[in-house]
Amino acid sequence: MMNMTEQTAIPNSLVLEDRKRLTVEGVREIGAYDDASVTAETDVGLLTIRGTGLKIMKMSVDSGELSVEGNISELSFADAPEDAAGFWRRVFR
Repeated sequence: MMNMTEQTAIPNSLVLEDRKRLTVEGVREIGAYDDASVTAETDVGLLTIRGTGLKIMKMSVDSGELSVEGNISELSFADAPEDAAGFWRRVFR
């Protein structure tokens, strides 16, 4: 039987349409966000989305789906998810 504190892996995928709409599956949590960047924790690393006029259109914790619209110029992953303290330390530098 699975321990209640264990998290199951969520399938991960990225779909970018015309650099205007991004759909990400496998998102566990949203970190910092504004109209120039969105940071999301996934099972495969910390995803940073950069651009202009970015808006979070949908975030479902249950399904792990994130939808962002705007002028998307960059997508990048950190090698591995950071611990919570390290993530928040970076956000509030």
